[in-house]
Amino acid sequence: MISIIICTYNRDRVLEETVRSFLESRTDGIDHELLIVDNNSTDGTREISERYAMRHPQIRYLNEPLQGHPYAKNRGIRESRGEIIAFVDDDVFFSDGWLPAVDSSFERHPDVGCIGGRVIPHFEIDRPSWVEDEILWIYGITRYGDREREIQPPEIPIGCNMAFRRSVFEQLGDFHTSLGRTPGSLLSGDEDHFLHRVVNAGMKIFYSPDAQVSHRIPPVRLTRKWVLSRFYWGGVSVVALKQVTDDPLPRIVLTKRAIRKVLGLVRPLRDASAFLAARFGLDGRMPMTKQADVCYRLGELRQMVAEAFAVPKRKSGNGGPRRRDGSP
Repeated sequence: MISIIICTYNRDRVLEETVRSFLESRTDGIDHELLIVDNNSTDGTREISERYAMRHPQIRYLNEPLQGHPYAKNRGIRESRGEIIAFVDDDVFFSDGWLPAVDSSFERHPDVGCIGGRVIPHFEIDRPSWVEDEILWIYGITRYGDREREIQPPEIPIGCNMAFRRSVFEQLGDFHTSLGRTPGSLLSGDEDHFLHRVVNAGMKIFYSPDAQVSHRIPPVRLTRKWVLSRFYWGGVSVVALKQVTDDPLPRIVLTKRAIRKVLGLVRPLRDASAFLAARFGLDGRMPMTKQADVCYRLGELRQMVAEAFAVPKRKSGNGGPRRRDGSP
């Protein structure tokens, strides 16, 4: 069986279109289940999900009250029944052959622990000219080609379209809950953290272009404000991710790097007026790639300072092996 997990929060109408997209795609008789994990939504997510669950026995609705994307994913893992566990975002459209492609990839490659599918953009409005190809990665777009092949970092599966053998979670444990999205935050890194553990454990990761989804990019994510915020949180995330690994940076190193980061930001911020004007869409003289780089480095600086002055805390329990019954 393949368990498809869709984690969602307050996007009921978008979720409904995603579920409908899956139901309209081919399954080719493959045994599967679809788990909708509601991360404590306050809109119509429960009503829509339960309506689909009543009509389609392969759909189950779950509510995870602990806020945060990793908590929702971990709940889905615990409740799932399949030997293959796939994660798909609540704002995608499935290609017609997505499920058969996932099934075929694992069947033909028994030594592979993880499959990453292709992700293409679905712009809901015309793509602005300033959204350059170099920054499309923030939308989770893959550019890994048209051939099925093994991939390794920096090429890794995208969180909105990836699948694992259950044995991977039994060996490595869950997603780290101190990383990942929460309401009002674009913090990420929980999926990168887990995927790097997969690689370090010697497990193979394959890219399957036929397992394709289209990732919706709404108008709000095509504003300069959102894009620059996304880069800022990208900088925050890369430092936060480093600090939950087995080799975190000591305070003195974080402090030295923060000082160097400040000095490195002096030159780009000399043109602060143009930067701020472009930041609010008033002046496009500074290229978006340059603005994004400044915001990314500001995010790194912010998190270096935060980590340097943080009160030492015990390491999270996430990451321990998981028994077959789903308990840590």
